[in-house]
Amino acid sequence: MKPILDEKQLEELLKQAAPRTTGSLEKRLASAPWNTQVFNRRRSIQATTLAIVLVTVIFAISPQGAALAQDILQFFTRTESDTFYVPYEDVPFEDTTAFHETCGIAIFPKCSVEQIRGMVDFEVKEIGVIPEALYFVGSTGGPDFVELKYGYEDRRDGNLSVGVEAVGRPSAIGTGIAAKSADIESVQIGALPAEYYTGILFQDEQGNVTWQPNDPTMTLRWEDRGSTYTLVYYSTTMPLTKEDLIALAATMTTEPVLKKPLPPGFIR
Repeated sequence: MKPILDEKQLEELLKQAAPRTTGSLEKRLASAPWNTQVFNRRRSIQATTLAIVLVTVIFAISPQGAALAQDILQFFTRTESDTFYVPYEDVPFEDTTAFHETCGIAIFPKCSVEQIRGMVDFEVKEIGVIPEALYFVGSTGGPDFVELKYGYEDRRDGNLSVGVEAVGRPSAIGTGIAAKSADIESVQIGALPAEYYTGILFQDEQGNVTWQPNDPTMTLRWEDRGSTYTLVYYSTTMPLTKEDLIALAATMTTEPVLKKPLPPGFIR
């Protein structure tokens, strides 16, 4: 695997770079390994289709179908295996971030929640009570999927994102795919049913996808008023609990939310 700069090194390079980056640089940054949406993008249409096909085949011809019928999930689709191969494609960010000219690419989102709401035809709620150490960074996406991004002053501490798409109209981002052995729990967000798990499916540059159950990434997914929400949180230094994420989800609102200004020198 090719060596990849860590985020601190990348930030130092960005500080020294000219204010206007080239399209080539933006595409390389958009494929940075810490970007949750990038991995989902790599799975993209092919992996989404693969997961659906595998599930269909299992129920149609496999003896395991009856057993799996006891594990019907409401918001996720499981892969058939915890390790598999999906041909790697360097999908241009224009294909997954249609609003990039106005709102920026996935790791540099710059639209407000109000702006992004006016660009889609489904309801977009945001976190109503932002944890003290987190900042709202910005939002971006496309007509079928938007992402609201939150981060810490030191980006190495982790990040939180809220993906939103229309119910019954899943995007090509693949936010509803989970590993075969992921321990998916049914939880409640107030009166709303939801599903939660920890770990991540990771695809390397050769196209090999592996389930990493010990990765601290936490995912919570639910539906509300015609929209599907996927809350993803990652941090090794400021871990939140499952209960913390559920409490955050319970504050989701369309009402105006007070946000702190980004700290001086913050790099989106």
